Amino acid sequence: MKFKTEKRERTVQHTRDGITHDVTEPYEIRVPVMPADWDQYAIKAAVTVVALLTAVAVVWSTYSIGALLEGGMGYAAAAVFDAAWIVNVLMEYLARFDPAKRSFSKKVGWLLLAATMGSIFWHGILAGSIALGVVGAAVSLFAKVLWMGIMRFINRDLSEADQQWVKAEISRSNAQLAIAGVRRQVARAENRAALELLAAEQTRNEVSEWLGTTAPAIDTTEAPAAVSARTSAPAEIASAPAGDAVTLRRRDVTKPGNPLFQAPDIRTDDDGYPHADESTQVTDTDNVRAIRPDVRPTPEPPAAADTDTAPKGRKPSIAGEVRRMVSDGLTDADHIVRALSERFGRDDDRFANTVKRYVREAKNDQADDQAHGLYL
Repeated sequence: MKFKTEKRERTVQHTRDGITHDVTEPYEIRVPVMPADWDQYAIKAAVTVVALLTAVAVVWSTYSIGALLEGGMGYAAAAVFDAAWIVNVLMEYLARFDPAKRSFSKKVGWLLLAATMGSIFWHGILAGSIALGVVGAAVSLFAKVLWMGIMRFINRDLSEADQQWVKAEISRSNAQLAIAGVRRQVARAENRAALELLAAEQTRNEVSEWLGTTAPAIDTTEAPAAVSARTSAPAEIASAPAGDAVTLRRRDVTKPGNPLFQAPDIRTDDDGYPHADESTQVTDTDNVRAIRPDVRPTPEPPAAADTDTAPKGRKPSIAGEVRRMVSDGLTDADHIVRALSERFGRDDDRFANTVKRYVREAKNDQADDQAHGLYL
């Protein structure tokens, strides 16, 4: 047995002045030289030679079949013949431990070889040279038969018991792979379901919060007849004389920007021309066509002296209480919040924001009525 000397390094401890550190130290060792694996060298050389022959066969068959298909895209189609055969050889290599799969690849390989040789021979006949067809087909035959011979050395034949053991191990591994894939799908589905539930809960919370802070409370203090009169429209709209109580507010019908505006009649002189003096035109008390009557209900009488108790069977309205207190002259929003908090038994920020919003709306309505007058 032959030996060779190799240089290696090892870690040793080195101490100076009582302090120790690990340092590397080179050393030499004699190791045996493994004998040459001539079997591997031979198989590698054979694979190299057969690969070169296969390349020649692929070029020859592609040219012949491409010319048979009149060139152009025919060469691309011709490349499919040899490409399919090469892929089949790779599948046979992967099935070297499985005789059943290897047998299928062998059968497909012979079928593809026959199709390639037949096409090359046909091209030689059409070219007027039988020798061209026979020799060209033989090139593919030699190259591919050599590959089949090499595969016989690569394939590993197993006994019946070993084949069953290998199949059992492969089945166990495939089962683990299948279980992992199924668990991944289940985890993905569960995560998706959890996200959908969270999204639904978030949407429900947002809607509930919006209804609690934004939607106005329903005022139940109005009489049903007044509500019906407010929401119903008259079947026929007639003109109302000046000063009538049902005439629209002037700001609703006398502004040209209002879509319900109708210009009053212009006074003319004896010749039919409009008066030059603007003061002689229509006045504020002239007849204005009423587009719709004011059907607001008559204000209700003041509530009972004891305002802290609501009538039996009827829940007090926050909006109604706020409007009543503002109409009584109480305009301090914080004072109204404190008063209603004691009455309704709520002191949270949402309740305070709602009451303050109702106070602003009530003040705006009161200011609007004072600016334009309740009726004309």
